[in-house]
Amino acid sequence: MSPRILRILSALVVVALPALTAAGQPRSAPSPFKGEYFVTENKDPVCVPYTRNLNQFRRLDFDVCDPRLSPKFPEFARPEWEEIPLDLALAEQIIRNIYSRPENAVYWEEWLKVSESLRQAGKVKLWRTRIDVDNDGAPETLLRLEHPLTPKIEREGKGWQVDQNACLYRNSMLYMSASPNASMREGFNQTAYAITDILHFSGGLVSPGTYNAYYGVDWRLGLPSWAIGKRIGATRGLIVLALSSRGAGECCSIDWVPTGLYRPLEQSPR
Repeated sequence: MSPRILRILSALVVVALPALTAAGQPRSAPSPFKGEYFVTENKDPVCVPYTRNLNQFRRLDFDVCDPRLSPKFPEFARPEWEEIPLDLALAEQIIRNIYSRPENAVYWEEWLKVSESLRQAGKVKLWRTRIDVDNDGAPETLLRLEHPLTPKIEREGKGWQVDQNACLYRNSMLYMSASPNASMREGFNQTAYAITDILHFSGGLVSPGTYNAYYGVDWRLGLPSWAIGKRIGATRGLIVLALSSRGAGECCSIDWVPTGLYRPLEQSPR
């Protein structure tokens, strides 16, 4: 056999062999997954299937801006939002709804200043949807103010700063502008303004109208279930809130554990 053929065969053998560690053991390939979601508070039938849906996106880091609805879970859907012209009067209502105390009036004034160039560049948007939140046959009107801003850290003073990693599912504020049920509108605007994403869950019955339940998701949390989340190795997470005629009530805590950091509990539903 010629020296040239021997060299080619030797190269093929090297390529085919797995990489070895210093101890001579095969080196495992790096995991393609960034992390995994775990239910750490489960008060509603939506918690487990939504977590399983999220775990279809384990290749994404938690902070990656992505809608995270898998076609494998058709029981989840989003309302149809339509963009409407930015109305500063409506924007003021939305922001003052959150910062309603007199001492917090500066938030609206500062928002006008900080958002001016963003508004001119078309980076502040207003969206509207009509959904029957409480399943009484009369839809509510919801507004979503999308802006690439985040509140300043309290010690830096009241106001806003540009979020360099702005995301539709984290940099939004909700407001119920109309509802046949006045108490529901009041309850929603008191408890659901921090929601940045709304989902419809059909409970596994994917035919429209078979089951009508709306939920809000708040992605802006650090670690929603501190006691359990910290014990299992979680670093971040989100909460899910059930929407009803009373407003919004927390029903799920879902914590995210980076790959390789999970520490099992005796019972850790996922």
